[in-house]
Amino acid sequence: MNGGVATGSGPSAFTPITNVTPAQAIVTQFRSWMGVVDPASAFGAAYANESGNRMTFAVSAIGDPSHEFSISQMSFAGRSSDPSGLLNFDVPFGGYNYSAGYVGVRFGADGKLGGGDDIFITSGPNTQLVDALFGRGSGNSLAAVCHGCTLGEQQAAIDAVAADPGFPFSFTGTYTVVEDSASGTFNIAGVPEPSTWTMMVLGFAGLGFIAHRRKSKPALMAA
Repeated sequence: MNGGVATGSGPSAFTPITNVTPAQAIVTQFRSWMGVVDPASAFGAAYANESGNRMTFAVSAIGDPSHEFSISQMSFAGRSSDPSGLLNFDVPFGGYNYSAGYVGVRFGADGKLGGGDDIFITSGPNTQLVDALFGRGSGNSLAAVCHGCTLGEQQAAIDAVAADPGFPFSFTGTYTVVEDSASGTFNIAGVPEPSTWTMMVLGFAGLGFIAHRRKSKPALMAA
């Protein structure tokens, strides 16, 4: 899932955030959402099949007509500041492909994004040149596992991960396209007081961050 506070439907309703609690940064092999098991009962039927929350850095890269690029020229590095580097991983150059989740855009005759004449690239060689790229992004989270457990045991598994003494720590994702880079960071805080759990769980619908440094070729945004 991409991160942010959901204030409605569609991209315009997405508000990225940077500070999350441990329970908001845990994926599970059972049904859960925002650190709560049996999410359908807690949040409604729309959440029935969720399996926790993954910190994800969406990406957009927009070039100009004189500087096309390809998704093969994009890499990603995820780094967490905890002592064991639990969330560290890399996607090397050449590791991404065009798909429904990573869409390349070739500008139309007007030479700019939008206007109804753009061509969308969702398949084919990852070396195809494009003018812009939009992707759901890469990410990672801690994991809570509890095979064949009761709901109470599942909740206990989440709580045990959330209480790990390694908190607080940060998780930073950095994309590089050609020579331009952009980074975003999640700050994972320690476990809050029990009385604040309900408000925090109900107050968020996702995770995310936007940070970017613009250059002429291409401009990148990691969210």
